[in-house]
Amino acid sequence: MIRRRPLLLAGLAMPAIATAQSGPLPLGFTTAKSGNWVSLTRRNEIAVNLAVEEVNAAGGIHGRPIAIRTFDTASRPEQAAIATRQFAEDDGALAVIGPFSSSECRVAFPVGDRLGIAQMAIASSAPGLAAPFRFAFRNTSDEAYLFERLLSVVRERGIETRNAAIAYTTDEVIGRSMGTDVFPRLLQAAGIPVTGSVSFPVAAFDMSAQVAQMRGAAPDLVCMGGPPEPAIVLVREMRRQGMRGRIVGGTTIVDVNLPSRMGADGNGTLVSSTHFYNFDSPRAIAFRDEFVRRAQAAGETGDLRPGMYDAAAHSIVHFYAAAMRQVRVTGERARLAAERAAIRDALRAMRNVETIEGTLARFTEQGDALKTTYVLEVRDGSFVLVGSRPPPANA
Repeated sequence: MIRRRPLLLAGLAMPAIATAQSGPLPLGFTTAKSGNWVSLTRRNEIAVNLAVEEVNAAGGIHGRPIAIRTFDTASRPEQAAIATRQFAEDDGALAVIGPFSSSECRVAFPVGDRLGIAQMAIASSAPGLAAPFRFAFRNTSDEAYLFERLLSVVRERGIETRNAAIAYTTDEVIGRSMGTDVFPRLLQAAGIPVTGSVSFPVAAFDMSAQVAQMRGAAPDLVCMGGPPEPAIVLVREMRRQGMRGRIVGGTTIVDVNLPSRMGADGNGTLVSSTHFYNFDSPRAIAFRDEFVRRAQAAGETGDLRPGMYDAAAHSIVHFYAAAMRQVRVTGERARLAAERAAIRDALRAMRNVETIEGTLARFTEQGDALKTTYVLEVRDGSFVLVGSRPPPANA
């Protein structure tokens, strides 16, 4: 079922197409309230609402508020394409926050390019997905960029890397990409022998056969590509069968509740992230504290601190707001095409923007964000920062 509804901002409901000079300026928000990635998406709306309120409280876009149109894809790629068309053709949106996953972006990015509207993915870290498109952006770095930096921190910290196995999901674009391309290529480049590879669907609940296949080689690292849920099943089965190696994952398993969900079985798990909830800038602390308050009020449970994707969604709103101010958008129907293109160009020209995540160096020619990589370790129910790598000096 498709669910779409306008957010209400300070009692002001956004009309379907905002053209009045005093009316709100619309942005689309493609989210997923269910599906494979729901543990990472379900709180994104809190962050988006908070960012919108911040922008509007600071005067909006030259006195005009921004407002959000929301489309729930339920993590179904074909619905992400429908969302893009709806925002561009029916809602008069100036740009789109989202989609979330690589599977959704693979079908939504071509639609946005044809319609000339910028989309900025919240996640979607499969290498190269935004590269062919003029209007496609991702507020993350691809998994190859992030995994290379994770391995650098691992070497620096003297963590054992005598050999590695690869485990990945077969029914998500990003899982397959990590398992068949990113991990093999970068492990080989790092001189770490790969002892074997196993695969499974996202919904797998019994991984005894896959773990038995890996166990004999006793890999120090088990590189996992896919959502958090199969990673949790995998690490529990590894410990049940006596495997002592570490799970190593990318951003796809960075659920703020992953440490508590894994329990003691997950100790030693390493992930790469573009956000750390204990980042200590005053703005990041204010965001974290207000996010926790709102998550608690919404009835959320577990660790209520914002995760990587909540922070990414928050930043996207501010990126768009900065671009919209710079090009002085009006939202008028007759000027939509030109204003959408101007927003795109302003995004591509951004340099060294401070966010709650740290510094965005820029968006690459391929549309990906160059940001700091944080390497986090699961220790006794929490994430602990073990190292970080800034963007390249020549970024």
